[in-house]
Amino acid sequence: MTSIEIEETPFHEPFGPEYLRPAQKDCPDCPCCTAELCERGRASVLECTGHSNQESKGTVRNCPCSAEATKGTLAWRAAKIRAVTAGTERPLAEEVEEVLRQIAAGGPIVDPKGLLQQLTDRRYVTFEQIRPVLTDFGRTYLDARTGPRTVTPVVVHDVDRKARTVRVVVVGYSPDRPVTVPLDHLANSRTGLKPDDLWGKVLHAEANCQAEDPDDVVLTKMQPPAQPLPQARRRTILAIPRHAGDALTVALPVLETRPDGDE
Repeated sequence: MTSIEIEETPFHEPFGPEYLRPAQKDCPDCPCCTAELCERGRASVLECTGHSNQESKGTVRNCPCSAEATKGTLAWRAAKIRAVTAGTERPLAEEVEEVLRQIAAGGPIVDPKGLLQQLTDRRYVTFEQIRPVLTDFGRTYLDARTGPRTVTPVVVHDVDRKARTVRVVVVGYSPDRPVTVPLDHLANSRTGLKPDDLWGKVLHAEANCQAEDPDDVVLTKMQPPAQPLPQARRRTILAIPRHAGDALTVALPVLETRPDGDE
């Protein structure tokens, strides 16, 4: 039998003694993150911080590309939904809400109990220099407390899995001004829908249909397609184009005001 002797020598990596990860592109919109990190953070309620290692969290915290305070981020949209839910289902204590209304009015604030802290904790109020002012979420909360909310059909128009958002047509608001909502707001255990099932589905929700900006339309109390719309009559067909030459036609139940005594 022939014996083979193998000489043990140091093994050299083809990349050299130490492999360095290729540098990633910096985000063009902030000084703290890579472009890839901001893309992920913008599409997550965890923001950039939730997708960073422990060493980087301090650097990327409050990154404007994904921050809750930045209009259009997923965290911002989720916070608007929470504010409406609080305003319609779990309102603030009366004395706390009074302080919020004083801030909204822009006049002197009477707060002997120091209730302002509760409003800043909820991020309904922030400070400009030393003056307390409403945030988007504070205004959204107050609008939900006093403004009308209408039950309306909602038709899924487009699903963006990467951005974790869905564009929908809110029939009671506008047939040609789509509203963007978080994907998980529609695809969840309550609706029984998965992301791949969403396109073309007709759901029902409460909405502030008087809003001027589509980004300010907030949907709550989302109902799955199987549930009938209360006091509705089918009387219209809505054609929603998905691509050029391609239209989704859906028979929609449209709310009507019933005459007194009409059951």
